[in-house]
Amino acid sequence: MDHLENPSIAKNKAEFVYQTLRTQILSGAYAPGTALYIRELSTQLNVSRTPVKEAISRLSYEGYVEMLPNRCAIVAPISFSEILELLELREAVESAAAFYAAQRRTVGDIAEIVRISEYHRAISADNIEELAYWDRLFHMAIAKAAYNHVIYTTLESTFEKLTRISLPITKDRAKDSIVQHSAVLEALRSSNGPDARRLMSEHDQDVLASVKAYQFQNIHLFK
Repeated sequence: MDHLENPSIAKNKAEFVYQTLRTQILSGAYAPGTALYIRELSTQLNVSRTPVKEAISRLSYEGYVEMLPNRCAIVAPISFSEILELLELREAVESAAAFYAAQRRTVGDIAEIVRISEYHRAISADNIEELAYWDRLFHMAIAKAAYNHVIYTTLESTFEKLTRISLPITKDRAKDSIVQHSAVLEALRSSNGPDARRLMSEHDQDVLASVKAYQFQNIHLFK
């Protein structure tokens, strides 16, 4: 039985376990179907079982984990239908963001997008997490330059939900993404809204094609 402890300490431990497991799931280190045993995780993370149970319960509520009848938990498979819906939403909102950003961006906005683009270009193709991080920053910088709070928060939430699929396709898409990003950037620089919208839409459709190819090759990871 777990010993009683200070509530604030217990809360911090549960948050630590939650963030650790969530990162492992989102990065693919814990693939769909991976069993999560409370006793083993408690030992690995050097915490009692209570924060592990709380973390798994939270991850289950968020859809990242499924609880089985034998009280074991597994990493939930990726819902391909949900991913497709999110990608459709991303294209619709992000193409609008690019259009408005081309019209509303400031000199400072362009400077920030250029800085992110140059850093992204310099990252090694093997550094997948860094590539994915700076790729997302590029897109969010454009959303910010649209000066529309609803667009920004919608894309922020959408990118978060797409993390499980965006990391696996990042390496194969690295070169294409950089080329496509450069084209979008030039449209923003020239304040060409229609071109910015079209180029962003084409970019997102290319992402969709990559996701479909990945799903076809790894169908066991999806439901």
